Amino acid sequence: MLEPLSLAAATAIAKIVLDKFYEGAGKKLEESATKLGGSVVEKANEKIQQLGQLIWQRCFKGKPADVAQLPEQAAKPDADAEQSKLSEYLGKVLDQDDVFTQQVKQLAGEIHQVIVNMEDIKARNVQQNFGGQGLQVNDSKAPVIQAKDSPITINYGVAD
Repeated sequence: MLEPLSLAAATAIAKIVLDKFYEGAGKKLEESATKLGGSVVEKANEKIQQLGQLIWQRCFKGKPADVAQLPEQAAKPDADAEQSKLSEYLGKVLDQDDVFTQQVKQLAGEIHQVIVNMEDIKARNVQQNFGGQGLQVNDSKAPVIQAKDSPITINYGVAD
């Protein structure tokens, strides 16, 4: 069973990870939390919690108390020293394991997509694919055009 990690602690972890892979994205996450609408925040929170749990299980679970409590301590207001320690610790862990780093980077990319792109998109239907091929059909009578091995962009119709 996964041990509970508060959303605040997961967010502290996510801000550090986002800054590692996407310069300035940690600050953008903090700003976006207040500006974005309900479903976008829920989607971001879900991904943040997934990232927090992944890192918690790998980096903090079963460690000495001073290390295990670092995410919760870094989540407190005005905890600059703890945030610095957490950042340094996560930096070392991520530099040591390429496979784990790729897992973390994929989740960080998904969070980055949500906080950066979704706040600017005012479309009726938006689909994001993270690897693989996606298909979205909103009108069963509309033509469906797919390309398996080459990129294709088709703008069909006008949004209401």
